[in-house]
Amino acid sequence: MSDVAYEKLRQAIIRAEFEPGAPIEEKIVMERLEIGRTPLREALQRLSQEDLVKNVPQRGYFVSTTSAADLFQLIEFRLHAEALSARLAAARANAGHLAEFGRIIEEAEAGAAAGNQDISWNIEIDERMHRLIANAGGNNYLAQALNRLYALSVRSLYLSHVPITLIRDELATMRALRDALATRDADAAEAAMRRHLDFNVVSLVSGGRSLGTGR
Repeated sequence: MSDVAYEKLRQAIIRAEFEPGAPIEEKIVMERLEIGRTPLREALQRLSQEDLVKNVPQRGYFVSTTSAADLFQLIEFRLHAEALSARLAAARANAGHLAEFGRIIEEAEAGAAAGNQDISWNIEIDERMHRLIANAGGNNYLAQALNRLYALSVRSLYLSHVPITLIRDELATMRALRDALATRDADAAEAAMRRHLDFNVVSLVSGGRSLGTGR
């Protein structure tokens, strides 16, 4: 139940369903997400470690705020971390990772062909791909850091009201990443990941244009 509470609250915060700086009122959140008090508190502890909520002594938990400077630093760090993750995955991915990557692409292709524009579905596909690559890299510390960075990145997109590129426009890059892992081409894997995350930081901060998936 702690994991369920964590995932539900994490998704709600990522999708900006809670305003930055808003207090986490236990009773309201429990009813809204249909979770219990103990799982909620355990989830809040985990989310505080990911900087999605802040624990203020004597006051409780609050949804974290994000400044333009925070956003710039987040994007800068994540781009290099994801590039490293792709290089490691190209060196260490096994048959199981490649098979799972293939299933993700098949699901993405089917959804794109059906015209699925549901934002939650598109983000879920993208996050699964990033988690797979991080896990394939075999570095647990990097994978944990990327999980945190992913959540903060998506939340920043929602808060900035920047349109999120749909998976249908990312299929070519996904296939390139899969192929690079299959051929153990680290340079190609990094290049594909950088294309996938290619966006203009200044435009993001100002809300100037649509981002690449960049999640």
